[in-house]
Amino acid sequence: MEKNEKLYTEGFNNGYLIAKHEPELSKKLTSGNTNEGNDYFDGLISGKQEYEMEKVKGRLKGISRNITPSKEDKSKEK
Repeated sequence: MEKNEKLYTEGFNNGYLIAKHEPELSKKLTSGNTNEGNDYFDGLISGKQEYEMEKVKGRLKGISRNITPSKEDKSKEK
């Protein structure tokens, strides 16, 4: 079955924004999976997943900054 790109993109964008601003609503909307195969719903889930991945990447960057000494820290140690 060919994806309707417009519906998928609209769902993706809405899924991303809902996950960002209304995470509880996002969970409720995507928990049922009864609309699997629906282009809009597939996009909604993908958008939610994209936001969650970006959130995790941001946390990991913050953690790595705290673990890895910066150039300034290295020069202070000398």
